[in-house]
Amino acid sequence: MMLAANILLALLWAIMLGSLSLLNLGTGFVVGYLVLFSVGGGRSQYIRRTNAGIRLFFYTCYEIVAANVRVAWYTVSSLKSLEPAVLGVPLDKEITDGEVTLLSILVTLTPGTISLDLSEDRSHLYVHFMHVDDADAAIRSITQGFERRILELR
Repeated sequence: MMLAANILLALLWAIMLGSLSLLNLGTGFVVGYLVLFSVGGGRSQYIRRTNAGIRLFFYTCYEIVAANVRVAWYTVSSLKSLEPAVLGVPLDKEITDGEVTLLSILVTLTPGTISLDLSEDRSHLYVHFMHVDDADAAIRSITQGFERRILELR
């Protein structure tokens, strides 16, 4: 319902400007979202999920840039100092198949990590890390980073 209202507001915005261009529709969508957010106070599920999706998007962008810097540093430094590891990352008990798939994709998309396997009981995702100083910190980076933000999309 709120998505339809947001699309309608985007169309009205573009019609008022006199052109149904992609830029006008995109701007109208953002303006419509801000109107819906201010009217609803952020209480609707649509607003909450959209905000969570935006946070996940920007967190993913940040992690990709930071991981690229780390991998570049590993590449120019001594490769003998690298300590690769395969760690079992414990998953939330109520995580769905789609959420596990998204988590696996985001982990693999981030340079320096690759999702390898999911345990048979679906309690752990096995991830290869290019370099691990602290195993607990590496696991927390996944559970408190991507997994937490994915679960906020519910």
